[in-house]
Amino acid sequence: MPMENRERAKLFIVIGLAVIFILVGYFRFFHGKGVSPVQPNVVAGTAGPIAVPAIDLKGVRPAAGLPENVSALHAPLRNIFAPAGNTSVPESAHGEAVGAPQKLLPALQLTGIIIGGKRPLAIINGRFLRQGEAIEGFQVLSIARNQVILSADGRKVVLNVLDGKVK
Repeated sequence: MPMENRERAKLFIVIGLAVIFILVGYFRFFHGKGVSPVQPNVVAGTAGPIAVPAIDLKGVRPAAGLPENVSALHAPLRNIFAPAGNTSVPESAHGEAVGAPQKLLPALQLTGIIIGGKRPLAIINGRFLRQGEAIEGFQVLSIARNQVILSADGRKVVLNVLDGKVK
């Protein structure tokens, strides 16, 4: 008899677990999935699709001053990810233009500074640099805890580790 009670207990446990799995599956996958008048993913109070009539633009003339051929309106393309440089002409003390426009600064991005050895390291454009080494024509003058100072052609560039912007 004790063996029968054990077998019976196992049977009740298995049947109970099966019922639980069936109930969980029903409520998880089927309950509330019936056809409803409200469309799915539509927020109440929002407008539905708007019917826009087709407009024939053949024979419509452009506004005055615009070319007849729209493809003639071309703007010069610029890489939006390249840093915008200083293209203005330098001025003397009296406000007149002097010399040629300054060269654009190369893209220099300071991603980190490592201090704590004999000589600190700066990570600029993915390269590890020490004081005195050069990148993109700029020589590393000094490496501090939160900034790196570079120099080239009499110009100094300060790169901050917090924002990586050129000052």
